[in-house]
Amino acid sequence: MDNRFSSILKRALRVTADYVTAFILFCVLSASVFGLVRTETPVFIPWISFATFLILFGLVYVDMRNIGFKENRPQYNLNPSRFKGLLYGAIGIVPVLLVQMAVLAVNVPEGFEGLKRRIFQLISGPLYWIAKILGNEAWHYSVTLVSIIVMAFLGYLAGHRKFYLTTWVKTTLGTRKDRSA
Repeated sequence: MDNRFSSILKRALRVTADYVTAFILFCVLSASVFGLVRTETPVFIPWISFATFLILFGLVYVDMRNIGFKENRPQYNLNPSRFKGLLYGAIGIVPVLLVQMAVLAVNVPEGFEGLKRRIFQLISGPLYWIAKILGNEAWHYSVTLVSIIVMAFLGYLAGHRKFYLTTWVKTTLGTRKDRSA
């Protein structure tokens, strides 16, 4: 563990890898829905997007929590800020944002605007449901990337503070078993 830019970049690209994993899962689930229910596809896609968003949240949260926990160890002597997750999230979404901007910059002939929108929706797969709530405009898809930065921040902060979400939920709900007996 060190604070070199290359190390920070590697840890931030875990966010990108998590997004790509969720994107591939979204593509597989969408393809199965297209094959099974051709006429009702617009109804199911936001639900698939929401499910893959939850998986994306879990992946990013756990990765950033582990990084925050490791960087906070005294033997590394890094003294990280609890807001470093914002940096990791911001760097991690840059490749996705670049792909979105490239698709947005492509000029298509008349009659193919719908295809361009579908490609944009596909790239934003796990975040599609948020863009749909916001209004389903082209710039809404880029705005939804802020949610990935927030995920990375929350995960890193949890690792920095040694906070475990599942333990907190179990304690709050009263379902945690007493291990002292």
